[in-house]
Amino acid sequence: MMDVSVSRITKIISLNNEIQSLYVKSLPIIKEIGEELHRQKEENSGSFMRWVENNLPFHYDTAINYIKIYLYYDKIGTLPNLQEAYQQIETLEAQERQSKEERERSMISEYRKTGQKPAGWDRSLDYRLKKDDAAFVKQQERIDQERRDREQRAAEYKAKQESDKTYTLHSEAYRLASDTLIKKLDQREEWKEKIRLSDGGKDDAFMDALVDYLETLPNDNRRIEACNNIIKICRNISVQLQRTPVTATA
Repeated sequence: MMDVSVSRITKIISLNNEIQSLYVKSLPIIKEIGEELHRQKEENSGSFMRWVENNLPFHYDTAINYIKIYLYYDKIGTLPNLQEAYQQIETLEAQERQSKEERERSMISEYRKTGQKPAGWDRSLDYRLKKDDAAFVKQQERIDQERRDREQRAAEYKAKQESDKTYTLHSEAYRLASDTLIKKLDQREEWKEKIRLSDGGKDDAFMDALVDYLETLPNDNRRIEACNNIIKICRNISVQLQRTPVTATA
């Protein structure tokens, strides 16, 4: 194995020196290098990268590109230069990936319908099926979470609207009650101002008590009747007080 490897290294380096001396790199020579590299990779896949880096005058990526020239040579061998060959290989690889993707999707779809794994099924499809199921579950969880978030935002918005409406109603009721109370106090002060008996009568305790009593009556007719009765009572009290001799104090 060692002699084969040494011989292969010598051949690859010799061919690489040959294409380096050309103005345009020759696809047939690169194809030959790629074939030797492909054989080495098949024989020692686990250490191929290290083998390239330790023994060859070009990097691992270049080695992989040369292998691709070898593998696709039947389809790109007539192209005029290496750059166009690489571009064509990229197109071919993309088509192969797409075809493989379509085949795998078709096989997975058939398995989901029948419950039977079709011919050509391998372990990679088991992994992909598991991955697709996990992605589906995750997507459903995301959809459900978005729905719950929308419902929560809608509920919060509705609650805010109700709260604002209740606050407005309470504020309006408070304003009306305040306005009514202030108006009533103003009217009371105006009334007391009109009926005061002296400059200090407005703040007299008797007048306050009298006004408070009158405000408990249901209407003005009852208030007028009450005032007349109060006048009669006060007149009788005054007459009695005048008839009673005043007792001298020591």
